[in-house]
Amino acid sequence: MRERRFKKLSVRQPAILITVLLVLAVTLTVLWNFVLAHDYAQLKKLAGGGTFHTWFIVLGSALFLAIIVLATILGIQLIGNVRRSQRQSSFLASVSHELNSPLSSIKLFAQTLLQRDLSPEHQSSFVSKILVDTDRLSRIIANIVRAAEVDRVGEELSVAPTEVDLRVYLAEYVEDAKAVHAGEVELSLTGDDAYVEIDPLMFRQVLDNLIDNAVRYCGKKPAQVELRILPFGAWTELQVIDQGIGIPDDMLESIFERFYRIEEGEPQPEGGRGMGIGLNIVRSIVRSHGGTVGARSRGPGSGAVIWIRLPTVERAAVEA
Repeated sequence: MRERRFKKLSVRQPAILITVLLVLAVTLTVLWNFVLAHDYAQLKKLAGGGTFHTWFIVLGSALFLAIIVLATILGIQLIGNVRRSQRQSSFLASVSHELNSPLSSIKLFAQTLLQRDLSPEHQSSFVSKILVDTDRLSRIIANIVRAAEVDRVGEELSVAPTEVDLRVYLAEYVEDAKAVHAGEVELSLTGDDAYVEIDPLMFRQVLDNLIDNAVRYCGKKPAQVELRILPFGAWTELQVIDQGIGIPDDMLESIFERFYRIEEGEPQPEGGRGMGIGLNIVRSIVRSHGGTVGARSRGPGSGAVIWIRLPTVERAAVEA
């Protein structure tokens, strides 16, 4: 809790100082120009009646306004940098937690297998749990690697798209995900055949992040998640629909930002707040495929829909 308060103060203090500085500068400018306008005739008489002092006043006022504008821009940038620094610090702490959790579980199950004489059924169960945690660890590492790639090349990721029937592709993913998320999520798939161009391996990371997110914010387990395919003009829309804790309206855009995590006082997920990079990676990969992504929700407690739109490929072109 102390760490949290310190972070808030580190943003609030420069914001207050900048606000006070701008108020003083604007007040001084207004008073200065008021005095000049009020005593203009006397000042002009003292200056000998020339025009130099008039242009000097105008130039001085313009320069002072420029200083106010620059101070405002610098203040906004400073506060933005402080917030980004906070999110990066929070990201490092969350990475440690996210990595340590599956590693501790793997170590515990492995030590139990070595130190105890277990029945074949228990051995098989423990090995399955180790594999599940290993897969989770692989997804975390894949997200970190992908985030580093986005930092290096931006959102123009290198993709190797191939034409696929999205319904068939998702059906295969659902079967795999049921084994990986056994007991955590109940997946369903609705919709007709739709042909799109995707990089099958890279797009799987999109689905992994969306399902992991749905499980994290489900409110209760198993999470109920529906994958729905819909036509959308020249696009194919994939909806990932959950029945979780929902998303407030003011967060619908922010959740795709790098390092964005929910704040205190907002609905908290049972599995922790995550690393803040999953949905940002989703957006980067989808945009690299020429698509768009967004979210909608009726508010807290009403679940959420993450939608992805990809250009539709005509079936005749695929068969040709």
